[in-house]
Amino acid sequence: MKLTLPNIDEESKISRAWMTSMMPFLFISKKEKMLAEELLSNGFKYFDLQDDTQQSAYYGDIHISNVALNQHFLPYIERRLFPSSLEEDAFHRFSKAIPKKGELVIHERHYFFQILSVDVVLCPFGVGFVTIRVELEKDYSLSETLDFMHHFRTLEPKTLDERGVRLYVSSFTFYNINDFIMLYLCPEIQPYIIHDEVRNGYYGSLPFFEDERMLVATYIEVDEDHLSIEQLYRASQLDGYTEDHIPWISAGNTEHMEEYLKTKMNNRYMPKLCDITTEHVQITIAFRQADEGLREKARIRFMGIHYYNVLLHYFYKLTLLELSFRYSELSWKTDEVYVERLMKQITMFSSKFYFQEVSSRSSSRETAKRLRHIFRIDELFGDVAKTLDALYVNQEKTADQRQNQLLFILTMFSVISGIFGMNLVVIEWNDRFDWSKIFGYSIYEWICLITAVAGILMSAGLLLSTIYTWGRRKIQYKKWY
Repeated sequence: MKLTLPNIDEESKISRAWMTSMMPFLFISKKEKMLAEELLSNGFKYFDLQDDTQQSAYYGDIHISNVALNQHFLPYIERRLFPSSLEEDAFHRFSKAIPKKGELVIHERHYFFQILSVDVVLCPFGVGFVTIRVELEKDYSLSETLDFMHHFRTLEPKTLDERGVRLYVSSFTFYNINDFIMLYLCPEIQPYIIHDEVRNGYYGSLPFFEDERMLVATYIEVDEDHLSIEQLYRASQLDGYTEDHIPWISAGNTEHMEEYLKTKMNNRYMPKLCDITTEHVQITIAFRQADEGLREKARIRFMGIHYYNVLLHYFYKLTLLELSFRYSELSWKTDEVYVERLMKQITMFSSKFYFQEVSSRSSSRETAKRLRHIFRIDELFGDVAKTLDALYVNQEKTADQRQNQLLFILTMFSVISGIFGMNLVVIEWNDRFDWSKIFGYSIYEWICLITAVAGILMSAGLLLSTIYTWGRRKIQYKKWY
């Protein structure tokens, strides 16, 4: 049930606001280089910390420091986030400045914004992200800002208050954000997104993608010394307006709001700045007491360090969810190759990318700790590792049982043939052997005959089974994305 906010006599005003929306997708990892070449040939540029021109190319009037960005993260994380070439197993970011103005209309409310840039980040294990940076063009109230962000992050409107979106950019009109991304911002990725009988749906969707909404990181500057608990809670949920243009809040109990925000809010820099991190929203709020110098540092942090912190932990979450989905769709008895690959992936993930500490800075460690807790990353990793260990044990037991059964059969044949000697009957199988003589065989000769024939058939069966298994494994490896 939606509850309207009581007693809003005067809306808080927002002087400036930026938003970064992240849409995850699965791509064919074997074609990563082809996708990279496609992006480079269509105006995207490979992100390189050595290129100083990129410090101000994608962030509007904000200038980030590549040196500070490089020194912030620990070395083993740094080489994953900022690789020097496409050959490395790391995050490959392709960026494109798109200085276009846009207008979003919903229920006759008009919001004007500036598109700054778009990133396509290709991560290991076939996980990718499309990141859109926008800035609101004029002063809006807090409710209007939250309303715009809520509707912009919704890829495909389904509820009544979300339907009716129209997005105008240049001479184009879009009726959902998904089409805006896939048809206008980065159509290059469409042919490389995984689509099959399991992973179906709209472009860019994932079977485990919660609620078909993008993760939003935002930075806003308010003309107030503080915000009430209700307003902070609204900001954490992006609660804007109802379809009747009434400000609303998705909770009604102030104690619940306080308890909720206690674990989600970082008040390290209060009363000048505060950060709120939830499952779908990361918001930084600068209050009136923050001077221009502090605001400039906060903007740079939002576009640089904070962006990569959120991106890294969102990758952790999506990769673990993707691995969970894959093993839930498999049969460990018939998909042995897939199980092996999943076990290999979780090992590579934990050894190359999954680290508790990502930075030596105390503020960044606090942010990382909060993201891990809110995204439930450690819990997801424990569940995936435990399940894959169980799959491995079951697979080993099944393989041992098959090997023991085969060894038992071969031992029995060896014992029987050793006792009776197959040459008792096999020596008679020449070109002119009278097969009618077998009806006169003694009981011992019949045992030898059956043993010899069964041994030949079993050998042929094992050969055919080996060829079939080898061929099936080859096909499964080719189907692995």
